[in-house]
Amino acid sequence: AKYFEEKNSKFNELHDHLAGKNTKKKLNAMKRLIAMMTLGRDVSTFFPDVVKNVIVDNTEIKKLVYMFLTHYAEENQELALLAINTLQNDLRSSNQRVRANALRAMSSISIKVVIPIVMMALKSAVRDTSSYVRKAAACAIPKVCRTDPSRKSELVDMVAELVSNSEPNVLGASMFAFSQVCPDRYDLLHKYFRKICHLLADFDYFGQTVTLQVLTQYARTQFLTPFKKKGSEDDEDEDEEDGGFNVKNSKFYSDEDEDEDEGEEEKKKDKPMDPDHRLLIRSATVLLNSADASVICGVTSLMCAIAPLHEARQCAPSLARHMGNYREMQYVVLANVSTLAAKRPAMFRQYFKMFFIYFDDPQFIRELKLDVLANLSSDSTIGPILVELFTYVHHHDPQFVNQAIRTIGRCALTIPDVAEKCLHMLLRLVSTGSQTVVAQSISVIRQLLQRNPKQHISIIKRMAKLLFKVKIPMARTALVWIIGEYREMIPKVAPDALRQLAKSFKEEAVEVKVQILNLAVKLYLTNPSQTKLLFKYVMDLSKNDINFDVRDRARMVRSLFFTKKSGSGDAKADEWKAKTKTTMKRCFLWAKPMPEKESPFKAREPLTLGSLSHLVQHSVSGYEPLPEFPEVAPDPSVREPPRSITPKNSKKRDKTKVKSIDKFYSSDSDDSDSDEDSSDDSDSSTDSDDSDEEEGAKKTKKRPTKKDDEDDDDEDEDSSGTDSSSDDSDDSDSEEENAPKKAMSKKAKPPVAPKPVTQDLFNLLDDDEGSAPKTETKQPVLAASDALAGLSFDEGGFIDGSSNDFLPSKSGGATAHQSIKGDKKGKSNILLKESLGEGLAVEYAFVRQDSIYSKTMCVVELKFISSVEVRDVHMDSVTAPGVQIRPFDRISVLHSGHTTTAKMHIDFKGSERKVKFNICTTDRKYPVKFTPTPGDLLRAHLVQTKVFDSSCKRLTGMSETQFTTTKFSSSKALVKSILKCADVGLLAQDQKEDLFRLCGKMRHDDTCLVFIRVEAKGSGHTVTINCDDMLFSGRLEDYLLQA
Repeated sequence: AKYFEEKNSKFNELHDHLAGKNTKKKLNAMKRLIAMMTLGRDVSTFFPDVVKNVIVDNTEIKKLVYMFLTHYAEENQELALLAINTLQNDLRSSNQRVRANALRAMSSISIKVVIPIVMMALKSAVRDTSSYVRKAAACAIPKVCRTDPSRKSELVDMVAELVSNSEPNVLGASMFAFSQVCPDRYDLLHKYFRKICHLLADFDYFGQTVTLQVLTQYARTQFLTPFKKKGSEDDEDEDEEDGGFNVKNSKFYSDEDEDEDEGEEEKKKDKPMDPDHRLLIRSATVLLNSADASVICGVTSLMCAIAPLHEARQCAPSLARHMGNYREMQYVVLANVSTLAAKRPAMFRQYFKMFFIYFDDPQFIRELKLDVLANLSSDSTIGPILVELFTYVHHHDPQFVNQAIRTIGRCALTIPDVAEKCLHMLLRLVSTGSQTVVAQSISVIRQLLQRNPKQHISIIKRMAKLLFKVKIPMARTALVWIIGEYREMIPKVAPDALRQLAKSFKEEAVEVKVQILNLAVKLYLTNPSQTKLLFKYVMDLSKNDINFDVRDRARMVRSLFFTKKSGSGDAKADEWKAKTKTTMKRCFLWAKPMPEKESPFKAREPLTLGSLSHLVQHSVSGYEPLPEFPEVAPDPSVREPPRSITPKNSKKRDKTKVKSIDKFYSSDSDDSDSDEDSSDDSDSSTDSDDSDEEEGAKKTKKRPTKKDDEDDDDEDEDSSGTDSSSDDSDDSDSEEENAPKKAMSKKAKPPVAPKPVTQDLFNLLDDDEGSAPKTETKQPVLAASDALAGLSFDEGGFIDGSSNDFLPSKSGGATAHQSIKGDKKGKSNILLKESLGEGLAVEYAFVRQDSIYSKTMCVVELKFISSVEVRDVHMDSVTAPGVQIRPFDRISVLHSGHTTTAKMHIDFKGSERKVKFNICTTDRKYPVKFTPTPGDLLRAHLVQTKVFDSSCKRLTGMSETQFTTTKFSSSKALVKSILKCADVGLLAQDQKEDLFRLCGKMRHDDTCLVFIRVEAKGSGHTVTINCDDMLFSGRLEDYLLQA
């Protein structure tokens, strides 16, 4: 700072220091020169002394010398050439920073004579081993192009070479060079598009900002529109509710044949988004967590230009987060938010409080925040916004107060329901505020009265009385207009007001005089008996007025309404004058149109979001609007990355490798080897395997010859991969065909004795790859859910199957009920609607299985369906008194159009208690709740028929409930309905075909059993429920009746 504060530098000392050998003094002198140069002083006289110091080895001095050369080289071209040799020597330095600084300084010398030398330096720099130097070369290319545009073709080749780099820093700088030198050469980006998208997150902030601009232009020319109809990206909230898509059929009333058109529309509608288009959106979305405001604005511009509406909403939290940045950054962010809030207000409505104005906000920030608040006003936000706006009217800045009152008027015009409230609040300001507040309030009241003037006659009279108190011309103009427009509602007040205004006509402002003249004409046309003389008096005052506008208007009106009578008049002239008079009457007396809400920043809306033109509200030099999406998608194969050249015979090696892997995991080959050659060593077993494969291949397919293999080597990688996979599948097929023959030659094994069903379930877990094949035995078929239902878990988590009372009955197997099976899951219900979850929908269902944490817990499966990309999905704020909950695992990311599931484990303690919690994402919380049904609190349980009947006889009286239904045609249909509603097990059927027994037990209490009998009686069916818990049996009865 001391270098900037020093006013009188000792030039002689600086000359001596620059010419001396002391490095410290040279550095001090260079700092002084750069400081004076920054302040705007002319220090070009030191150019010869500075050029001599190019050869200094100190890198810090070199940097300052390069800065000085770059600034004054154009004025001292001959002296600048003296430094070229030194710069060329620095380009061969072993230090990468020295090479980069030398190239940067050389390219900044805007002299055409130096361009050939710079081009030679660039050609070697783009191939430099250091990425730092290659980045400097990429930044130097636009400078050379500006100095000598004739070198553009060579520079384009350099850009193409730099774009092929894989270093993020180099790639970001090369995108800047691309945007400056050849922004329309998209063929250079096709092959590297996917690489750029994948590496976008690793670019520096400047590289990310430039790359996002380039990719936005690229996407608008290479992909189809994601919007359903042209211009839907600018639609209002009505279209945003369904993602911006218009679901109405515009051809519903058309008489033409629509079959073909509807078919084409369905094809277009079902056509998925291009994978590269989706890749770009996904890569850009990652940058929304960036700390740089320019990157956030770039992502927002890209998402609003090429992404569907519901996905562009992800930018709102990131933009709102940067509201606390420096005020210059804040202005740029607010400019983007203002435009987006006008087009898509739903994006920012939940963040509207972040746009409230702070006491230290500058004027340009206040204007934008007021515009955003006006755009975000809705039925849900208008209350707090109006309260905030009415506090602004007490601010000390009159300009800000006027803007706040105008914003109140915009809010009232947007939401008619609050117009009455705004009108009365503005009337309070009229009576208590200052002259500035009163004037602006009257102007806004004038606009609000036009909505329904007949309901506000008292307010119109009150406005007329203010005419004698208010002195500000703008307010008086509005009051005179109100009196003239609604003269019929105040027939006694209007003539008297004209009389008072005629007295003060000479002292009024020009705009007030014009309105007085209009008032006189209106009253003369509607009430000539009372105002004819006043009208003539005002006409006489106006025709001699100083202002030519008032004078010309008065003379025009006078010539129309006051004509001298002449005996020989021209009939055509009189007819024309009569028509003109009628037209003038319509002009003066015609009802005025309703005022429209108009933003002061409306000029920004058609300009590209995030551009300089958008910021300054007009097109600047070099601005190009975004191109329209193509009607037909270009060929996507051009974006295939360049394939590496594979060496000869690589295909053969790949085949051999795949086959060896298949053999390693093949159970058939392992079994055959273990049975036949268990005593052989590894080499002999490998040879036998190969021979077996060759034999199988000969029987099914002829082996390719060597010549065929050589021909295949010339094919692409994809074809080689396909061939290898097909060969492997053929080999595996041949082995399967030979497997039965090998099995026939093996020694027959004795049959295995039948095992209990429960034992077979555990044997499935003990099978290894190397185990011998087992002989199949026919067992009574039992559903897996029924078999598991008969198993009970002890405290240690082991299955206890020792009790014979609860095994399935042998006399009545489950074979008779194979068609009646219980569902694995209960009924699926909606937990969170997609409209409330802003694209995220959640469904829940009770899974009929035991929890891994406790046997008393129910398992609830949540199904997440998202039409937008959400991150960090989890639950919090659980409210469930007396309920033990194990929350579902966090979901790190759920991409758009994808579905995933998660499981909760809940112990309801045997009662239908309501569970409330929040489903949270990175920036949203959605409160949800659900209640279990009595059928969800049960667990299927199988007992013998004798035990079932004896228990039902014991549980009679108050422990038994019964109801009859006639909704079902058969008992079987009724049983299926009960199995869908409750997790119970179906026992063996009795000899009576219409008698079914179902059994279950409470999850929280194993001793509490529930027995259900279904029996046909007469024209209906009787359902009997026996349970120790009388209250639960009653609730279960009510639930089954409703279900």
